[in-house]
Amino acid sequence: MVPSENFGYLYIYLWEWLALPFYLFAILFMGRIYQMRKQKEDSLYDYYLKGLGIKLFGGIGFAVIYFYYYQGGDTTSYYESALAMKNLMFHSFPDWLSNEFGAASPENYSKFTAQTGHPLHYMYYDPQTLMVIKIITPLMIPSLGGYLISTLLLAWLSYSGLWRLFMVFSAYYPNLKKYFFISILCFPSVIFWGSGILKDTITLSCSCWLVYCIFNVFIMRRKVLKYLFLMIPFFIVILFIKPYIIMALMPGSLMWIFSQRIYKIKNGLVRFLIVPFIFLVCFAGGYILLKSLGSIMGKFSIDRISTTAKVTEEDLKQDYYGGHSFDLGTFENTPTGYMKIFPKAFIAGTYRPFLWEAGNVVMLLSGLENTYLLYLTFLMFKRTGITNIFKRLLKEPLLFFAFSFSVFFAFAVGLTTSNFGALVRFKVAYLPYLASALFILSAKTEEEAVEADSTSEISTADVPAM
Repeated sequence: MVPSENFGYLYIYLWEWLALPFYLFAILFMGRIYQMRKQKEDSLYDYYLKGLGIKLFGGIGFAVIYFYYYQGGDTTSYYESALAMKNLMFHSFPDWLSNEFGAASPENYSKFTAQTGHPLHYMYYDPQTLMVIKIITPLMIPSLGGYLISTLLLAWLSYSGLWRLFMVFSAYYPNLKKYFFISILCFPSVIFWGSGILKDTITLSCSCWLVYCIFNVFIMRRKVLKYLFLMIPFFIVILFIKPYIIMALMPGSLMWIFSQRIYKIKNGLVRFLIVPFIFLVCFAGGYILLKSLGSIMGKFSIDRISTTAKVTEEDLKQDYYGGHSFDLGTFENTPTGYMKIFPKAFIAGTYRPFLWEAGNVVMLLSGLENTYLLYLTFLMFKRTGITNIFKRLLKEPLLFFAFSFSVFFAFAVGLTTSNFGALVRFKVAYLPYLASALFILSAKTEEEAVEADSTSEISTADVPAM
């Protein structure tokens, strides 16, 4: 049991364990029906139920470890606050509507009572955490207010985003779908940190959905109005919870969109001249967006990233983290300074904690995963070569998008995060893209690489319908 400010103690109740098999059966049964219907259209859905089962297992594992091992944390605070919101719904529906769709204010907070419980104060008045609370509140109803079941339902719903990302990569590289099954649907950190009641679960799924919508609107040009409409809520959710994900996605996605038109230009010289121009425009657009969103970007804003790095460095001199931290050293707040610190920050954001830096079981699993990522990286360089890597990045738009998003995000996270626990959670946002890019670049045979290249110009028949 976990101490609770509002309800005395939070439990995973016995009834939840008794009800868990029935919830699992219902979810998997619906998943099986959906799979059978879609398998008639595309064999890609052979992987659907396997991925769903792994995702549900990740959600259960997350809930159990965080509840019994860590005995609380952000996840139980989100749950507790959402439970109070759910209680308010049944206590006074108008008051709930005011809180669910209104802004945080003392007036709205006063509508909670001793009978409903109160959302945790620091979470209620933080716009990012309040958005998470509002999103998971409806799950409190079918879960009957249980923490374990609520986590299971969120894991189920969030799986839809990862599955869409899997569809996009498999459409471009059908011979590598078994590798994408691993990198997108089975990577341990994604399954664990991307399945619990956390910001990461919601933003990861929404970003995957956003990529899928971009793919359909700008690349496939099918059901444009439908997917444009779908983009709006996913964009808003990410913007309210983790706006820097939008900034990281923008440059690579713009290159992805424009590249489809660039490759249709027959004149090689014109194409050669226009690519650097489009590249600069895309990154300039990302920079402008980042500057304009500076007030809500937090520590990842352009104006604050160097300050954050400095605070991180000073913070490491304290004994807050008990050895579960790392220090990149000092650097100058100049373009040259960032270039010098880039290798250290990128390595930290991608491959740390190393095995010998693991301080507990969870970090040990992360260390094993990072070792595998390092192995994939060496394999990529060995099989592809540095020159061919750049050639393929420029030639294959989805690959460029995945690689640029991952590299930028890994650098920013490594530079501004000093705690291994936080680092592992931040990595979830780009890990499926990074691992997929590494698999693509280290494809086992030349035949796979050639066929992957030949699918750059894909048709609407290559991607299953929703």
